[in-house]
Amino acid sequence: MVEKITSYWQELTYDNRLFIKQIGIASVALYVVFQLVGFLLPIAITGYACYWAYKNVLTDNPRVMK
Repeated sequence: MVEKITSYWQELTYDNRLFIKQIGIASVALYVVFQLVGFLLPIAITGYACYWAYKNVLTDNPRVMK
């Protein structure tokens, strides 16, 4: 199997090899971006919800009788 891949790789032109390398790098970069978004998006949503609750619910209510 490795011999087939090696022989196929050697038969490719320089432009095709470069294209395959670029696709590989782009796929790894896209994977990293999706992992970061999947990690940071819930944190951002929770942070915004806490900020909204603080501004709209937990601030001093001027109608409260003292």
